[in-house]
Amino acid sequence: MAKVIITVTCDWDGLDYPLQEPHNPTGNPHFRFDRGVQAIEYFNRVFQNEIPLTHFICPVYFTRSKFLSEYYSCAIAQLFQNSNCEIALHIHGWISLMQACGVLPKDSVKDQALPDWGVQENDRYGLCVPYRNDADQDKIDYGHGVPLGIYSQDEIARILERGRALFVEHKIIASGHDCVSFRCGGWMSNDDVMKALQTAIPPFQFEASAVDASFFANGNSILHDWLARLWGARPQSEQSFLSNSLFLSAYPQGINIASQANGVSVAQPRMIQRLLELPDTAILADYVSADYMKEQINHALTAASQQTSDVYVSLGFHLESGGDPRFGNVYGHIEKVIETLKYVEQQDAKQGRIQYFAIAEAGKRFLQSCDSNINQ
Repeated sequence: MAKVIITVTCDWDGLDYPLQEPHNPTGNPHFRFDRGVQAIEYFNRVFQNEIPLTHFICPVYFTRSKFLSEYYSCAIAQLFQNSNCEIALHIHGWISLMQACGVLPKDSVKDQALPDWGVQENDRYGLCVPYRNDADQDKIDYGHGVPLGIYSQDEIARILERGRALFVEHKIIASGHDCVSFRCGGWMSNDDVMKALQTAIPPFQFEASAVDASFFANGNSILHDWLARLWGARPQSEQSFLSNSLFLSAYPQGINIASQANGVSVAQPRMIQRLLELPDTAILADYVSADYMKEQINHALTAASQQTSDVYVSLGFHLESGGDPRFGNVYGHIEKVIETLKYVEQQDAKQGRIQYFAIAEAGKRFLQSCDSNINQ
């Protein structure tokens, strides 16, 4: 019998900016990060470490200062010590990260012609993080909304390799071979990103950025427009940060989930050259309700009951907003994910129709099923 395979992801963007009272009464400068970690610990307790999380981590946590690197790496190591999770790479165009990767940053503050989905008319910094560097100077890190695809393929490969090496240096993983999954910041994986993922040493195997842009229709209009073009059915310029010929070779109709009752059963894993794409079908709890996530899983269960192949569903949350009390009763957006999965557990009690995997394990399961079908 076909199963519904659920992957639960957490995107670590590096947005550890200060939060003021009344939500942060102690004035903790790392309140959002610390609360996000606490929210994940709570998630693991609720589900007794039986639901694996895939953590898409931006290495910017290790590029602002030695003090911050030690602070974050200690907390991350402790969190992952006894958890059932996968460490994966997530890249946003932070200035400090690009510098640490040996790449000249694309600076949208200095060059206003550069694309940046986070900028506002009177604020070129967008989402930014103040910090003190190793020389005890006050700095601002920015570039969160700069698409990775504006860099060259060689530069992107260097960023990927160096970013993953930072995980090794801070003992988050033992070697680069332990990090084989990737999600691009802003879901903005264009052709050059797809190519660089395959040429990086060691190469990445699983990509999880394909998304239905309609989920963003009520949010950031710039990002919505870019995602609609990048993951839509129309070819974009090969010289653009929205180039999508590799994606369209696997998904000629684009990604269209929200407007179709059976959309999730169509937006399933497919090979893009040597990469397996696993679409982010229910995206993150910042953009959808718990009711929508439940609905998508119910559609997946219906589809699985009518076919022999598994149906893959992905949902998740951001680290810093996942634990931010402004977005929940106690924690933040993670509460929607917990509500959804508790509902799923009740609906599927003892029926065994649903299984949980991290992205890499889900990808391996899909590839094994493809091999089995070929050999039959």
